[in-house]
Amino acid sequence: MVFNDPFALADQAVGGANIARTSRPGAANAATLLERHLSAEISRWGPLQIVSPVGIFHTDAAGRCLFVNMRWCEITGLEPEEALGEGWARAVHPDDRERITGEWSRAIGKDQPFESKFRFRRPDGAITPVLGQSLPERDSQGRISGFIGAVIDLTGQIEAENKLRCLALQLEMEQERERRRIAAGLHDEVGQVLAITRAKLGQLIENGAGRDVPTQAAEIRGFVDRAIEQTSTLTFELSSPILRELGFVAAIESLCEKLGEESGVRFRVTAGPEPEALGEDLRTFLYRVVRELCTNVVRHARALRAEVRVYVEQDQIEIVVIDDGKGFNASQDARSFGPTGGFGLFAIREISRQLGGHFKIESAPGKQTRSTLTVPLREKAVEVSGEI
Repeated sequence: MVFNDPFALADQAVGGANIARTSRPGAANAATLLERHLSAEISRWGPLQIVSPVGIFHTDAAGRCLFVNMRWCEITGLEPEEALGEGWARAVHPDDRERITGEWSRAIGKDQPFESKFRFRRPDGAITPVLGQSLPERDSQGRISGFIGAVIDLTGQIEAENKLRCLALQLEMEQERERRRIAAGLHDEVGQVLAITRAKLGQLIENGAGRDVPTQAAEIRGFVDRAIEQTSTLTFELSSPILRELGFVAAIESLCEKLGEESGVRFRVTAGPEPEALGEDLRTFLYRVVRELCTNVVRHARALRAEVRVYVEQDQIEIVVIDDGKGFNASQDARSFGPTGGFGLFAIREISRQLGGHFKIESAPGKQTRSTLTVPLREKAVEVSGEI
């Protein structure tokens, strides 16, 4: 398509109606012809042009626009009359216009389908990313009579992709922090204990029976016990053996007992029998959610008491964590990526949404905090094994 004469309408058949060209009609006559075709197209498309969730356009065989629906106008900010002929190109973002008009011209010239991603810029300056597609329309003799196409608003998809990319980045950062923490624990705790044990063994070998061997052996055994305990703690934090061996409910009971002993917070777990449909991946995700929420209670809530409730109703499981702490502004802090646990809340919300569930926090400064996660028990093809 060549954008050089928007008023040179050739004689052709469009939708069964002949377009008669006058001897070089003026702008007024051309506009009248286009408006007639617009009216005919609106009648042709009927209710579809109103209710369609995508922008629809129809052109003649030369690629000149004859019709756009209401959704197309909402996306571009143009009135239907402004899009007629080659007016639609004005809505294309200036940085994309040359490329898109070129691709459109080549598709029209070769009678081929058109597909491309680009941006519209509305008169108010708002920019909308879209996917444009069209297919040739043929008459009863098989000749190209026009092109019918659709424009799909990609804003929601791009926002979701950006959010997922952000989540993936934050997950990787959190995993790296966890790796550093584990490495530091191995070096500073287990490594130091083993180094001392080695030194004590060396002294025992050098001194032989010259010193009290049982006392030295007992001291060395104490260091070995410390190394075993620290290794067990790190192993538990990485992946709870109780979760694997005894199940979800037993694992969160053990977790809350351990957190309570360390922090002084009185945890209570209320749960029925573990659901049979709780798969391994989902069970791991739910455990990490409870661990994140309970750890936040210990670190930030200044709570005296907390409760974890597990409900199973038909095909879904609901987990509620309540504490009597100082509360916080849930609408702001839940979106935070800071070191106070906000990233974990963001991850829980995004992963639960991918699983077909939802996560919400009810809290306010000076009030109790109530976190509720609900997810279906059915397995979905979603990777949930990332760190929280």
